[in-house]
Amino acid sequence: MQKFIVHTILVIALTSIYSVSHASAYLNLSSDPALRVMPIAGYETIFRDTPSPHTKTRVVYGLRVTYGIPAVSGEAEYTIGNDVENYTIAPERIRNEDERLKIGITSMYHPISFAFVNLRAGGQASRGTEEVTSGGVTTKTVKELEVHPYAGAGLGVHFGSFLTLSASSTMVFRDYKDMKKNDVQNMVALSIGIN
Repeated sequence: MQKFIVHTILVIALTSIYSVSHASAYLNLSSDPALRVMPIAGYETIFRDTPSPHTKTRVVYGLRVTYGIPAVSGEAEYTIGNDVENYTIAPERIRNEDERLKIGITSMYHPISFAFVNLRAGGQASRGTEEVTSGGVTTKTVKELEVHPYAGAGLGVHFGSFLTLSASSTMVFRDYKDMKKNDVQNMVALSIGIN
């Protein structure tokens, strides 16, 4: 837990320093804060230990909310992902469902007026269930709450003042020694701005 706190603080601090140092050149710091609500959908690649170490791609969906000015905004994101894997030998079926909550900051840079690049960082809490069917018997396990840092980047296009389409890729750091065990989440979001 201490490693997570240290890494999250470091990532947030570095992102904030970058945002503030470049904001005066590219962003209007006197902008009024805006609230954005974004339904999101995408896919993620996750690492599984059972029945043997492997990666799995699955669909995820949820909602992201941001509040602030382009240079620095707070963000909260809730997503759900589930998948089923079938095998010819025991266990014959494994079903996973996970809920995730991300809390962090995001910073947006506009190289041209209608398009942007953004960076994001923070911490993710996740919990879920796993159902394993073996020999006709199904066992359900509730996974322990896990907390990990995340960082990502995205691109987007503004359609007027209130509508934005964006695509992002975010890595959730589960294991710094073995990067293939980290989750990679690729999302498309359509946001509605409320000033």
